[in-house]
Amino acid sequence: MTIEFDLAQIIERNEKIVSGKRVLYVKQEPEKYSQNLLIVMSAHNHGEKYMALRSFLSKQTCDLLFITDPKNTWYLDDDNGATYQTIISYFTKNYESRNVFLFGSSMSGYGAILHALKLNHNAIASNPQINLDITKDYSWPELVEHISSIKGNHTNIEKIAPFIWKDSAVYIIHGHDDIDTINASLLLNAVPNNRKLIIQTVDSDAHTFYFGKNVDYVFDVISMLSIFRTKLDLSTTVNDLATESSNLKKMLRAERTQLNIVDPYRSLNISENAVSWQERYLHEELGKLVHFANIGLYTGSKLSGGTCFYDGRGWRLISTPYEMSDNLIAGNEFITQGVISALTNNAYFNDYWWIRNEAESSVTISGAHNFCEIVISEAKNKNIYINSSIPSNIDVAEIQGQYLTFTADIYTSEGEVSLTLGGVGDVGYHHKNSEKNTPGTWSRLVIFEQFTSIKQSHKDRIFVRFNLATDGKPKVIRIKNACLAIGYFPMGFTE
Repeated sequence: MTIEFDLAQIIERNEKIVSGKRVLYVKQEPEKYSQNLLIVMSAHNHGEKYMALRSFLSKQTCDLLFITDPKNTWYLDDDNGATYQTIISYFTKNYESRNVFLFGSSMSGYGAILHALKLNHNAIASNPQINLDITKDYSWPELVEHISSIKGNHTNIEKIAPFIWKDSAVYIIHGHDDIDTINASLLLNAVPNNRKLIIQTVDSDAHTFYFGKNVDYVFDVISMLSIFRTKLDLSTTVNDLATESSNLKKMLRAERTQLNIVDPYRSLNISENAVSWQERYLHEELGKLVHFANIGLYTGSKLSGGTCFYDGRGWRLISTPYEMSDNLIAGNEFITQGVISALTNNAYFNDYWWIRNEAESSVTISGAHNFCEIVISEAKNKNIYINSSIPSNIDVAEIQGQYLTFTADIYTSEGEVSLTLGGVGDVGYHHKNSEKNTPGTWSRLVIFEQFTSIKQSHKDRIFVRFNLATDGKPKVIRIKNACLAIGYFPMGFTE
């Protein structure tokens, strides 16, 4: 049914000037506020026209606020959006934050998402821009000109999303035009702590406003986002499950994000036609040679790559991208003066290695340059390990933001041994443990860890560890080929 109304009269009665800008605020019922507020933001080149005004008023199911950006500033004006945030806040004070929805397309889609995230509201966006610098590479001349006229006074949303995204629920609809797929992927790949994001792709190569006069769909999306934001709010449950370990992981993740660190273990973003280590399961054929692009030593912030072959059980590195000089603990020899059996807790058994032996279990150690034998005849405590740190003369400045890989070949007569690689950074101690060996045969153990920050002066700034008795069993342990190198070698090193 078509609803007849006088647009000129509605504008005359409801238009206001706030912070120097014309806005139109129309309640669904004049005497009270509705539960939801939809803010409709006019798109690029709309001038002072309120976008889809007649369509939204004819299907109105909540209070409406129409705002414009006649200068085409992506709702940034000349103050990086402060004035628009003031306007939005002026009208949203009578609504719960979760019940406010900003809607826009293309330019105003950017504004809708940006201001929704900053003010903890929700956003509905058709073909939005996310990064204005990248957008220029895929835009037509007029759009490039208008983005350039902002003169760099803008924010690229995916850069700040990890730090400002609180509870906002965001819905994006986009087509296959490069400008739209690139921008959608940028937001999808952002890593906020709590992301509520729905992305719908339509089979269209046009950069356009898909809804046209069919604004019913926008109100339907509001209903969907309301459920998404409230019913799936797991923050209380998540907080109840928080542990010291998970809090540390959160701080390390924040550190990675803050430093914009390239992370081969968590990212598949490598060049076209290259094979990533995460895709190795697709290539497991006996004897097959595969060059993985995202492993190896670092060249700047990128990895050199490395060639491996599949031996039927796992992958083996056959290229030789490193030398012994790359081994940070090459000088930390296992050499001992004969067999040492009086091993008290925290005692050094040579200049490089010490033992944690709190209950003073019966442990003897003998060692050579690249070989160590440990005999545990009685394990009174499961927390028995030997530990070493990188030499103090190694400059760790170039290591920050990069992976280190620690690997060794392990034999046990029975029971298990694992490796630990860790360090001390701005967030304190952090470490990771390897898988455990297979007793009765030599096993190559590998562990890798990313070092986002390193306390240069701390004695444990980077350390390695052999965990000897987590199973509580007596055993004979043999260790050889211990190596710690700067790089990502998830398959271990070549002998």
